[in-house]
Amino acid sequence: MAAIAIMCVTAAWFFIRWNFANAVASRIDLTRPEAKPVVDWLIGMAPSDPQTHYAAAALFEKTFDPADLARSLREYELAAAFSPYNYVTWVNLGQTRNLHGDAGGAEAAYARALQLAPNYAAVQWAAGNFLIREGRTDEGFALAARAAASNPDYSRSAVVTALQIFEGDLAAVRNALGDTETTNAALAAALVGQERFDEAFETWSKLDSGKNPAEFRKFGENLVEQMVSAKKFRLAARITAGLRQNDADKPLVGQIANGSFETDIKLRGAYIFEWQIGAGAEPQIGRSETQKRTGGYGLSILFNSFEASDFRPVSQTVAVEPDSQYEFEAFYRSDLKTTATLKWEIADAAGSAVIAATQPFELAGDWATLTVRFTVPVGVDGILIRLVREGCVGPACRVIGRLSFDDLSIKRL
Repeated sequence: MAAIAIMCVTAAWFFIRWNFANAVASRIDLTRPEAKPVVDWLIGMAPSDPQTHYAAAALFEKTFDPADLARSLREYELAAAFSPYNYVTWVNLGQTRNLHGDAGGAEAAYARALQLAPNYAAVQWAAGNFLIREGRTDEGFALAARAAASNPDYSRSAVVTALQIFEGDLAAVRNALGDTETTNAALAAALVGQERFDEAFETWSKLDSGKNPAEFRKFGENLVEQMVSAKKFRLAARITAGLRQNDADKPLVGQIANGSFETDIKLRGAYIFEWQIGAGAEPQIGRSETQKRTGGYGLSILFNSFEASDFRPVSQTVAVEPDSQYEFEAFYRSDLKTTATLKWEIADAAGSAVIAATQPFELAGDWATLTVRFTVPVGVDGILIRLVREGCVGPACRVIGRLSFDDLSIKRL
C-alpha cells in the first residue's frame, strides 16, 4: 500500500507539473524579454509536452539570430514528434524547414498537414504557396484556388501571386485559379491597384450580382471609390449604373442625372453622381411642385441671408468624353435682391480648374435660359457642374429672394 501511495503521489506530481507547464506555455507573452528563460524552465518541467516545445519554437522563430532559428527548428520537430496529429505544428514545421533550405523536409511536413486537415483553407494555402515558390505552379495554384474558394481572404493574395508568376496574363491567372466569382472579384481589386483600370472594369462586369447582392454592392461601391480617386469617372459611372436597380438612378456618360429634379434630392449621403447639397441652414434648398417648368418638380433655393458664410453649394459630378465639345443648358427663374452674382460653373472634376461658366442670373419672372459651350480637356473624363456665388466682400453678403431651376442638361456637339 505504501508503494502504491508513493506511486500515486509521484504520478500526481508529474501530472501537476505537466499541466502547469502546458497552461503557462499556452498563455505566455512571447514578446517579453524574460520569455526565453521561462520557456526553458517550462520545458524542464514538462519535457514531453508538445505545447512547451511549440511555445519555444514560436519564440525563437521571431529573432534574427541564426542560432535561435536552428533552435526553433529543433523545437518544432519535438512538438511534431510529441503531437503527431496536430496539423498546425506540421504547417509551422514545414515553414521552418523551408527557411533552412530543406525543401524535401518542408514538403513532407506540408503533406502530413494536408493529410491531417485536407479541407482546411490555411493548410491548403500554406502548402500551395510552398509549391508555387518551388516552381510547381499547377499543383500549387490548385491548392491556392481551393483555399480561396473556402476563405475569400486568401483570394487577393492568390491573385497577386498569380499575376506576378504569369507576368500579368489574365487568361493564365484564370486558368490557374479558376474563372470564378471569387477570382474575378480579387482580380478586379488587384488590377485597380496596378492601374489597369479598363481591365478591372471588364473583370468586374463578369460578376453575377444575384449570387451575393450585399457583397456585390459593397465591393462595387469600394471599386467606385477607387476609380474616382484615380480620376476614372467614366468607369466609375458605369460601375455605379450596374449597382442601381432603378433606371432613373443610373448615371450615364454625357448626361446630368436628375436634371429635371423628378426624383428625390438627398441633403446628405448622396453618392458621387447625384446632386450634392452642402450642409447648413441657409439658403433653404428643396424640390418644389410650384417652382417647375416641366414635369412634377423643380428645384427651389430660398435666400434670406446677410452673412457671406450663408451659402450652401449645389453641385454634381458628370462623366464625359475627353477632348469633346458639350453645351450646358439651364432654365431658371429669379427674383433675387443682392449685389453678389450667382451663376453655373463647369470645372474639371479631377482638379477643380474652371473650364467654363454661364452668364450671371438676372431677374426673371418667367422661365429664362442660360447656355454655355465648353470643351473637355484631353485626358479629363469628369466635370463638376456647380452653383457659385461671387462678389461678396467681407463677412456680409446680403441675398434675399428665390432662385428656381428646372431641366438642366448637357449635350455633346
